[in-house]
Amino acid sequence: MFIALMMVLVGCTKSSPRPKPGDESKQEAAADESRFVVLSPAIAVMLRDLGFEDSIVAKHSYDSVLSDSIPAAGSHLDIDYELVIELDPTDVFFEKLATDLPERFRTLADEHDWRIWAYELKTLDDIATTIDDLYLKLVGFPDTTGPDAGLIDFEVDPTAKFDIELPSARLARSWSPMGKPATNAGRVLILAGVDPPGAMGPGSFHAQLIERLGITPAIEEGGMWQELDYEDIIELAPDSILIFTPRTPDADDLIGEPEPMRWDEIVTKVGKLATLPIPAVESRRIAIIAHPLGLLPSSSLGQVGDEIAEVIRRWDQMQP
Repeated sequence: MFIALMMVLVGCTKSSPRPKPGDESKQEAAADESRFVVLSPAIAVMLRDLGFEDSIVAKHSYDSVLSDSIPAAGSHLDIDYELVIELDPTDVFFEKLATDLPERFRTLADEHDWRIWAYELKTLDDIATTIDDLYLKLVGFPDTTGPDAGLIDFEVDPTAKFDIELPSARLARSWSPMGKPATNAGRVLILAGVDPPGAMGPGSFHAQLIERLGITPAIEEGGMWQELDYEDIIELAPDSILIFTPRTPDADDLIGEPEPMRWDEIVTKVGKLATLPIPAVESRRIAIIAHPLGLLPSSSLGQVGDEIAEVIRRWDQMQP
């Protein structure tokens, strides 16, 4: 629960005034009239998980989760300004990237009274902090929700966080140390694709995830993204390999647990990698993490953590 206990509220760039006493009807109307433009697929998943998909009127161009009926309003630096103005949102959500938000958008936000929410999602702690912040400001605490509560209250009491289970608690459970099974997995290489092999290195939220599970990463130096060749992998000699290849989302994603792939299916998918003289191949400890949102820095990483943990437990049961 360390993550949940260390949460701090992330401020938005623009706040709304605290509702005045006696304005209950206005507060309820405000909640019904919320219109979100969400120019971040990761934040869109968080809002969906918190029950706010019906408030979303426009999404990111690369969004693969929200309903097809929701129009795309572009990306961080390619915004369809005419569409956003036409939709007249109350709130616009962004992910903080290396390039700042266009000044034109900030000007329009001031003119049209749009609230801007901007979050950084580089680390696991960023993800946990963001979903808690969204929960605190959109859902609120048990004694502040309901028909008499405002949609957004930016003056929540930080100490009240310790009296309820925040969404980050679910993530913390999925990101907890596994003990012996994680140790037995040995040095684990994390790949996103195999042609060519691309590794997720130190500082990436995937590397952080396996470290939280108690797994030793095969790559401990270098950048968050590293392009490898097969000779590099032979030299690394990983004991196990996790390959993230997200499948297309479908209705079955909400039904039951994913079936583990057979070794022959894995060999077919990874090609030459399965022929390398490395411990991971010799022990058949290669797994494909196919969660549709496996590469997204969002609340979906709770399910991804569960999928990785199940793989690690299966490998442990294979121990001689």
